[in-house]
Amino acid sequence: MHRIERQSRRHLVGRSNSRVVCQEPLVACHPALRHGPGAWCLGGQTSHAAAQCSLTPRSSGAPTAGHQARAGGTRYIFTGPGSAAYRRCPLSSNVRPPRKPPRYTTAMISRRLELALERLQPSDWGRFERIASAFLATEFDELRTVANPGGDEGRDAELFSPLTEPAVVIQYSVAVDWRAKINKTVRRLKETIPSAIVLVYATNQIVGSQWDDLKKALRTKHGLSLDIRDRNWFVERVLGSAARQQAAEELSTAIVDPYLSSAGVGPHVQSELSSPEAVAAVTFLGLQWQDEVREKGLTKIAFEALVRAALINTDSSNRLQRLAVHTAVANLLPGHPDAQVSSLVDGALKRLAKHTVKHWPKEDEFCLAHEELQRLNEFRVKAALAESNLMAEVQAVAKLQTAALNLAENEVIEFTNCLRSATDAVLLERSQAFAMAVYSGTLAELADADFTTTLTSSISKTKLKKTAGVDWIAKLRGAVRELLISDTPSIQAYLRSLSDAYTLMAFLKQTPDVQGAVEKMFSHGALWLDATVILPLIADTLAASDGERGRFSRMIEAARDAGLKLYVTPGVIEEVERHMNRSLVCVRMTFGQWEGSVPYLLERYIAYGRSTASFPNWLENFRGDARPLQDIAEYLDEQFGVKERSLESERNSSSPELRHALETIWYERYDRRREKYGSPLDDMAITRLVNHDVECYAGVVQLRTKEHASPFGYSAWWLTVDRQAFDLKNRLRGYMSETPPDSPVMSADFLVNYLAFGPMRKRVTKAKESNLPLLMLIGGATQLTPELIKEAENLRAQLKDLPERVVRRQVRDHLDKARSRIGPIAKLGMDEVDDALQRVAGEA
Repeated sequence: MHRIERQSRRHLVGRSNSRVVCQEPLVACHPALRHGPGAWCLGGQTSHAAAQCSLTPRSSGAPTAGHQARAGGTRYIFTGPGSAAYRRCPLSSNVRPPRKPPRYTTAMISRRLELALERLQPSDWGRFERIASAFLATEFDELRTVANPGGDEGRDAELFSPLTEPAVVIQYSVAVDWRAKINKTVRRLKETIPSAIVLVYATNQIVGSQWDDLKKALRTKHGLSLDIRDRNWFVERVLGSAARQQAAEELSTAIVDPYLSSAGVGPHVQSELSSPEAVAAVTFLGLQWQDEVREKGLTKIAFEALVRAALINTDSSNRLQRLAVHTAVANLLPGHPDAQVSSLVDGALKRLAKHTVKHWPKEDEFCLAHEELQRLNEFRVKAALAESNLMAEVQAVAKLQTAALNLAENEVIEFTNCLRSATDAVLLERSQAFAMAVYSGTLAELADADFTTTLTSSISKTKLKKTAGVDWIAKLRGAVRELLISDTPSIQAYLRSLSDAYTLMAFLKQTPDVQGAVEKMFSHGALWLDATVILPLIADTLAASDGERGRFSRMIEAARDAGLKLYVTPGVIEEVERHMNRSLVCVRMTFGQWEGSVPYLLERYIAYGRSTASFPNWLENFRGDARPLQDIAEYLDEQFGVKERSLESERNSSSPELRHALETIWYERYDRRREKYGSPLDDMAITRLVNHDVECYAGVVQLRTKEHASPFGYSAWWLTVDRQAFDLKNRLRGYMSETPPDSPVMSADFLVNYLAFGPMRKRVTKAKESNLPLLMLIGGATQLTPELIKEAENLRAQLKDLPERVVRRQVRDHLDKARSRIGPIAKLGMDEVDDALQRVAGEA
């Protein structure tokens, strides 16, 4: 017994008591009726007496009082229970409307299919065969499926030929190693169907252009044309027909929906956020942060997200009372006053009831609107796809880090998984450090950027074996750093989204009044840029010429959009100019003559795959021979809005004791460097560099004397990536009788978080905020040795006949692999790396 279900009233053209005639193509759930071309099933088993029908072909007898419909070209009679059922049926017939199917945007249909194909397992081969057949059937009219458990002779389908053996055979496969599978299929076809001239290979894997060599080999050796339909092929064509969309949705329903029902932002959230409630909270914080207008207060954004999280499993038949919502949110924020949390929850419920949450006033119960659940699912699909892209990058970085260790495959997989979880742990740690710094008003919370404790904890949870000569924590630190400074847009945006969600959660752990906490920070300000910021800003122009945007350029552009004023002292301009001169001297020396580290700008230039012969010409972009200091100042102003402004008078007006203490600390620092690295700096150069640093530190402190502000409320700051400068206030206590002033030092890492969450965040667009860097270190510093420079030049000579863009790419890729082999940046601790970066600027 079956029932007929229709999709809309427009399908019905006649109705009387128990008779409904449907003119649409129809096929019921009965096995005999499943094969009508172009038809679909509207029925299903039911025990509801009013919806029962018996079905018989018209040819079996004359119709009685019943329903008539057509399936394919055959007319079927559906006999019903009569007029009594008609009176009981909500639609005045036994035709019952189906549950309203989810409606997805065209972009969402494509994303769901992409995720479904990506998550297919070997056991899902049957599902893949069905969707592949549906997609290919619209293209090949003569498609015949021949897959058989007993053996298919090397193909799953063929194009029917009534007279000869098929010339076109089709293979469906979910095998990860698609190359091996194709070769195996070709060998089998050589025996079973030697007449085949075309092999269409459908796969859920991403192949791209990797099959060009295989295509050529099969054509040359076997006379067989290969046509691969990979994951991208399916995703790009899913909207081509209704049949393809239906097949895609069937697969997505089976694969994606169960996954989304249990997935949060990603599968690697840390243990303290691993409860279902915390995962839901972080998920909605990410969704809310992505979609909300920038002008909205952070407290409203956060609590609306938490209320959504509390209602995540609700619908109109499964609602939550107000008190239950209060309790769920309070459990996420222990230690905060109940009255304050309840008040903020009530405010969020009132705002959300206008569009996102349904409210039953009489019962005072709530549930998420259907549209909100759809929006959540779309966000989860995008997050899951982003996670897949990130894992591909994680695997590539892990492979580079372990390439020289000759590890077993399972050990590489273990390190890869550890790297993914460690990256998430570091993001969480940095988010908590920022929130703690803002709430407590001390930069000391941001001083520990070495991640040693976090990385050690990650290593302790793995099964990595002790290996001679391998420091797993150093390896992991280097790999995490590579991921966090990645300029791949999709990776950067996804990690930034995770970081933002973690930061909001970290703020909520400190205080329910998130907006009140960030308003402690300055709402207008001026930054003096250190040489360690200016040099990478200049190096970013190499990325710009390749159509990319460097991390420092993105940070400075967002700072200007936020209304911050940017300055540089004449002393820093002098350091930059001398660094350029030093780079020229290095590049003009013959191999083996240069002593010390390769100057930063030259290292970056070669790392981008450029020729050392063109380096002097590149420097001409920034300064000439006649007035180089003026040229650099004008360039910084025109390109980045960084104006020259001296702090010498402010320095001279500052406390003599402060200046003397700063000079003592920095002289000692340069002495340690000279002893440790054998730096060739003379006393005059060191004196000049110390004066420049004292001018910036003491000058900014003096500018603040007219302000009465909290530690983060001052409007004047010295921006640097030198971590050792952050702790100067504590060190000054040992050299001064008076209390040291509040530190004027701002880290570049703090600045990017300030731009995302600070009082002026509404001036930074969502697009620019999502591309703010995650880790502000000078990438590649200390990694390039004279030996690697020589390797790069030799490779350039070998590739001289190729286009310049190809040469640059191959040189850049070669240097990346070579650096992972040598790996000095992985061997160094964070302090040593930053110290080396300071030497790069200081050796000017």
